[in-house]
This record gives sequence, C-alpha cells and structure tokens, in this order.
Amino acid sequence: MRRFHLIDTSVASDNEGDRIILEAVRRQLSPVSADAHIFRSSGHHGPGVFGRDLVKKADLDLMLGTNVLSARCWLNHHFIWRDLMVLRGKVVLLDVGGNRDFEKMDWRRRWFLGQLLSRDHLYSVRDSVGKRTVREAGHKVNNTSCPKLWTPPAAVPEGKAHRAVFTLSADKPHKTDARLIATFLQLYPEVWCWPQQPRDLHYLRKLPGHDHVRIVAANLPFHDALLSAAPIDVVDTRLHGTIRRLHYNRRSLAIVIDNRARDIGAEVGLPIIGRDEITGQLATRLQGPNTTNLTLPQAAITSFLNQFRVAA
Repeated sequence: MRRFHLIDTSVASDNEGDRIILEAVRRQLSPVSADAHIFRSSGHHGPGVFGRDLVKKADLDLMLGTNVLSARCWLNHHFIWRDLMVLRGKVVLLDVGGNRDFEKMDWRRRWFLGQLLSRDHLYSVRDSVGKRTVREAGHKVNNTSCPKLWTPPAAVPEGKAHRAVFTLSADKPHKTDARLIATFLQLYPEVWCWPQQPRDLHYLRKLPGHDHVRIVAANLPFHDALLSAAPIDVVDTRLHGTIRRLHYNRRSLAIVIDNRARDIGAEVGLPIIGRDEITGQLATRLQGPNTTNLTLPQAAITSFLNQFRVAA
C-alpha cells in the first residue's frame, strides 16, 4: 500500500478557505489514490515529533493549496530543520501559487527549493507567477489553475438573483469596501456576509451599513446551506469561496485584491472586477446579464494527475 502525506494548511487554521482547498484536493486525488493510505500534517507547523516517522515512510509528500512561493521565503519559521530533513527531496507541489508579483527569486530561495522539492515529479501550480518560480528553481511544472475548477461547474445563471452574499478581507481593507456594501443594500432586499475568518466579521462591523447585513456562521456547513436554499449572487474578495459558489450554480464575481484572482481570472475566464472599478461598474455588472465561460488547461491537469496512477 502506498503512503501519501498531505502537507495541509487547514490544520490549525481559522481560515475556512483552507478547508475548501483540502476538500477539493482530496476529491481530485481520489481516482489516482484508491490504493493509498493518506495522512496529513500541518502546513503551518510541520509534521512534528510524532509525524516525522510517518513522513520518512511516505511515498509522496504533497504541499497543498497555498500561495507559499515567494521571492524571499517559502516555509515559515515553525518548520524546524528536523522537519525539513525528513522532507528533503520529496515534496511535490499541488495547487501552489506566488504570494505576489515579483520578477526574480532570491538565490537562497532557489537553493532551498532545490533541496526540498522532488526532482522525479511534475508540479501543479495555479498561476503564472508560481509557474515561473518553480521553473526558475529547475523543476518541471504545469499551470493547472485551481483544483476547485478541475471539475467544471454546471450552467451558471446569467440573470440577477434577489439575494446576495459577499466576503471581505480584513487583512487587505480598501476604501471601496463601504461602497461595496452600499451597492448590495441598494440592489438586493436580502444581503448576507460570510466571514471566512473571524477577523473579517470584526472588520465588517466597522463599516457603514453593517447593521443591515445578515451574517452566516463562519463554517462551511452553514455557508453551503445558504447557497443551497435559493438563488443568490456572490461577490467575493476571497477567491476560494468564489469558486466554491460556482459549483452551487450561483452567479459569482471575484474582486481582484491580489495576483491570484487577477491571474486565474485572466487565464480561465473567471468573472473578476478590480477594486478601482467597484464605484463605477459594480452596480451595472450586478444588474445586467453575466455569462460565465470557463476554459481549463485540461491537458496540464491530466498529465499532472496521471503520474500518480498505478500501472494496471
């Protein structure tokens, strides 16, 4: 029996987006891992004392769904050298991306990636920054976009719903966030906010109009129940939530707050809007018909997954 080790950022995380990623990755790996025992360790704190023996025995170590590729840092300080030594030359990237735009990687980071990453595998990244970074480190890589999109959503309605749900990002506040809420309250009789992290709710309560916004509990079962109950339009600063809602056949619009929404939107056709466009364009976009046509890199996805299949 093969052993698959998932380096999972949803462990010890208050961000429901990390759980959305894990769920999608497990679903996509299922057809190629039917014979495998799968275990997880924390992507924030490393495998730790009890996990190191398991990691040593793992046939595959997958780093999951994080924008951990950067010019100057890769794994955070919670990974100690004893953890890194058992991962050396074994880690395979899946749904990893660049944390921001940058042109060149520091030579120390290039060396570090060279020590840590497997040279026997093809990698999956979700954006062009990640692809360039991994190639610069000397590894084979496909831009597969986000695994949450690998199974395309069914037909998404074009017309406006009578309800709306939105997210905010407390760690990236913006002057147009108040205008965002005002537009929802003007156009929809029922407006919801889903705080993907607890800090987002604290931020919402500082903004005008928050007392007219309904709150859905910050966990996935309540979030999914809201989406299932009746048609609802979605506008998100949180990319993972945007994509999840497409799979509930809900008209969705991602607000570009970093390189991820911009790059994935441009590469696969995910509907996006810039923050500087909210005041002038958001109301028009929400009231008019919006078509969602996604184009996925299917060949890149297939070649990445096929490397894990057991030969018949």
